[in-house]
This record gives sequence, structure tokens and C-alpha cells, in this order.
Amino acid sequence: MFSGKTARILLVRPQYNTGLSRFASISTEPLELEYLATAVTEQGHHYRVWDSQFDGSFARVCRSYQPDMVVITGYYPARDEMLASARRARQICPETIIIVGGVHAELNQENFYYPAVNLIVYSGGALTFQEILAKERADWPNLAGISWQDEQGRWQKNPRASFNPKNLPLPDRSYFTKHKERFTWLYHGPTALVKTGFGCPYNCSFCYCRLLNNGTYQARDVEDVVTEIEKIDCPVIWLIDDTFLLDIQRLRCFAAELVRQKIKRKFILYGRADFISEHPEVLPMLQEMGVIEVIVGLEAIDDKGLREFNKQVNAKQNRRCVSLLRQYDIGCVGLFIMDQQARAADFRRLDCWIQEVGLTTYTISVFSPFPGTEEYPSLVDQLLTTDCRKWDLLHLVLPTSHLTRLGFMGRIWWLHCKLLWRNRKLRRHLLTTALTYWKKE
Repeated sequence: MFSGKTARILLVRPQYNTGLSRFASISTEPLELEYLATAVTEQGHHYRVWDSQFDGSFARVCRSYQPDMVVITGYYPARDEMLASARRARQICPETIIIVGGVHAELNQENFYYPAVNLIVYSGGALTFQEILAKERADWPNLAGISWQDEQGRWQKNPRASFNPKNLPLPDRSYFTKHKERFTWLYHGPTALVKTGFGCPYNCSFCYCRLLNNGTYQARDVEDVVTEIEKIDCPVIWLIDDTFLLDIQRLRCFAAELVRQKIKRKFILYGRADFISEHPEVLPMLQEMGVIEVIVGLEAIDDKGLREFNKQVNAKQNRRCVSLLRQYDIGCVGLFIMDQQARAADFRRLDCWIQEVGLTTYTISVFSPFPGTEEYPSLVDQLLTTDCRKWDLLHLVLPTSHLTRLGFMGRIWWLHCKLLWRNRKLRRHLLTTALTYWKKE
């Protein structure tokens, strides 16, 4: 598309902070950009990654790099920063091609219908981006998976693109390898991300992720995943599928392939309480694989709350899951959601439950309906704000029913403070992180 020219392509992850990520020094590898980086180099072009958390002024990078194309990706809390980056890039480099994609654009591409943007990739991800680079600009209106502006400035939406994870290239991790110490998960040190499946087969009512990938679940071949892991120079691997623990046979194949390729890593992964509680026989295998932590969406502690979230899990399974992981010395990170109907007694019950089951690592998110989910249209008129930065799961975006806003959020933060009391390792890590941050400031 660049008529034989070697192009410069700037891959952008814009700024959006959450209190937890900044305070706890949680920063994830820009895996989505690394897939795009491979597509760029395969076409013979050059790229540069700009990560807002670390890489200084975006305007300065645009001026010095003078990109022929700028590709911006992000989640809903970063929407306004994504648009600001597009406008800034257009001001500095008027002829550059600006493409927007990512998780928020997949279901809400109309949020990016702005003059500064040339294309929106809303389906097919990195595979659609490969097609964009391989085609001439005149052929873009025929590409599936994009929205584009016609000559009159009107936005046109093309049909969805097909997606086969077997066709994905391996991500180019040059940026991660160079800056490995930046990307950590709590106290586990440098942590690389690997995605083995796309979408989710479950139907939790609050979940945005289950609607991605055209609402279908597709898994990569186990051999390809393990081959990718073998090439990553990092001791800790975070398998970021929405839930990795789905298929016992696939899990066994994964464990066997690790043994066959003589790979030793520590793994963090997502799992469901029903799978773990109903299949305790897999836990010794997880131990042998090197699984050190399972992140479990517990969401609620009683059957009523779980039914309201359409979790398809019961309270007994939640309790048994935490107990089994403790029994096999595998860390459990419990994820809870507190909705705006909560009373003071609900917070007390959650606190007691956490203490009873011995859960030492957890987060409590504020229920926040995301644009694109089934719940959002019925709640949009009740929103307290339209500031997308507040959708970090740490702010109230809906009115409370029984507590004042201060009373609700105060109890959320009090339970997180008790987490530090319960988890000495986390407490030490956060203290070290805070001291390091203050010294830099």
C-alpha cells in the first residue's frame, strides 16, 4: 500500500490510569501491539511502539519519528485518550494514515467516527491489519472487518471479517524483551502474556469479553501455544484467556506438551470456580505444570448474587474452589463485584466470608455497565457520569440505593486495606513500590 516504500508505523497504547495499577505497580505487556508489529515486519516495514506509561511525550515521538501510519488500540477507559492521540497525530503529521482498533472499537466503532481517523478495525484484529498492509489504499473499501470514511466524509461499515486463530503470527516481543522489568504482575516480577483462546463460551450478564470475537470461542492449537512459550525469555507466563480451564483433554495435552518440549515456567491463569470444584483431579497436574496462581471470578458469595450475574456457579462451588487451591498450595486471586444495591451488611458478610475461607488476595470491583453489553441500554439514563476514565471498576458510575456514595466507596477501600493486613507479601511489595515511585518523583 506504500508503493514500494519502506514505511514507518507507530503503534500506540494510550494513557489511562487506574488507582490499583499505579499503586500496585501492575503493568502488562502490550501484546496487542506486538501482534501488529509482526504484521508490519512481515510486509517489510519498520515500526516503533509508544506505550504511554513509559515512553514520554507522544507529540515528541510523532515529530521525531514522522510516521506514515499511526495505529491506536485501547479499552473503554482509554477512549478519549485514543481520540486525543489521533487528533494530535493528525496535527503533527497531516498525511499520516490513522487506524483505530482494539477491544472498545470491536463493539463500539461509532465512538471513533471522527475526521482524524481513517480506518477502524472492528473485527478480525491482527489478521485484518495484515490485509490492510497487504492491499492498496484504493482496495480498502472492499476489506471485511473495517469501518472507513468515503470521499464525502461519511462512515461506511463493512461486513465482519472471519477469524481463525491458527492464522495468527507469533507476536514480535522485541519491545517486551528490551523493557522486561517494566511489565510485572504484583510481586511475581517480569510477566509475559500469552493468549491461547479468543472469546468465552459462558454468558455472565456483566461481561464484555464474552461478546468479543463475534461472540464465539476459538482456541489455538496447543502445540503452537507451547512453541510460543518456549521462545519467550521470561520466567512467569500469564495465560490471559478469559478462562483457560475449560477442557480437561486440552489441559492434559498442554501439560504433556510442556513436558515433551522440556519447558519450565511459572504460570498465572484464569479459571472458573465450578471447573476447579468439580475437577479436583487436575490440581496436581496444575502444580506439576508450574501454575502458581489462578485468578477466579467469584463475583458473589451467595446464590442470589451469582444468579443475578448469570454466573452459572453456586456459592458452594466458590467456597470449595478456594479451599482446593489452598490445599494444593496454588494461589487464588478472588475477583468480586459489588453492585450499587449493596447494604452495609453485604460488605460485612463479604469480609467474614473472605476471612472464613482464608482468601488472602482479592479485588472488589464496582459494578460498571460497559457500552456494548446487554445491560448498558437499560442503565444508561441512570449514569452519574459519561467520563470513560471512571470505568476503571474503582469508581461509582451508577447511583447507590442504600448507602451514601462515600459510605459505599469507603467500604470498598476498607476491604482493600484489610487485604494488605491479610497478605504480608503484598503489603511488602506495595511498600517497596511506593518508596520507589516517590524516589523517582
